[in-house]
Amino acid sequence: MKRVTIFDELKRSWAITLKDVKVYYLRPPALMFGILFPIALFFTFTVGRNMPPDRLIPVLVAQTIFWSASSIGPVAIPMERRMRTFERFLSAPISLVAILWGKIMAGVFFGTAITTLATGIGLYWVGQPISDPIALILGIVLSAIAFSAMGILFASIPTGSPGEVIIPLNFFRIPLMFISGLFIPLNVMPQASLVLAFLSPLTHTLDLIKTGTGGVSFFGWNANISILCVWIVIFLLVGQLFHKMIMKKE
Repeated sequence: MKRVTIFDELKRSWAITLKDVKVYYLRPPALMFGILFPIALFFTFTVGRNMPPDRLIPVLVAQTIFWSASSIGPVAIPMERRMRTFERFLSAPISLVAILWGKIMAGVFFGTAITTLATGIGLYWVGQPISDPIALILGIVLSAIAFSAMGILFASIPTGSPGEVIIPLNFFRIPLMFISGLFIPLNVMPQASLVLAFLSPLTHTLDLIKTGTGGVSFFGWNANISILCVWIVIFLLVGQLFHKMIMKKE
């Protein structure tokens, strides 16, 4: 029997990623919660408030990456459970980690592509230059991985309906927006709220994006990158654990 190598696992993960890209990117739930919803939230929040560009653009970028990257997994996995294709993956010579990583990368590509487009349009629209491209790229890429893994974690809910995953996911996503500096700047938050903000991955997305577009980081590079990496590991490990628990019950 041929031994399965890490390279084999990566190739199979990539095949899953490409399949999800082709099948799920134009699905109504992905378009609604990945593109239309963050745009609607952005305009609802900004119209008539005369926000300066150095705050406007980070809010746009952070909201877009947050919603778009976390919207593919909650669509793909429930639909595959309903069509029994997810079970075929589990019976194939590929590990659960490789399956989940392939689905995470589909969310990463979706979130990165949509956010890059939104960022380019936003920067051109307001005439805001990029002062630190490394911070901007790290903010988008690390956040895309974290939020895509978050979506995969919630997709462990044993259902064949994307709506039954997205609803509880939104109960987690929406509070994060209110504690992460999107609506209330970090420098005017009370001390207790700052503790919650520091623990939120979305806060550090916003902080890195702000640094990349000419703003001043509130928590600093090291804290931003470290917290995002910690959340990536947490979402990956807990998501894998939950999926394993569901597999055993089934």
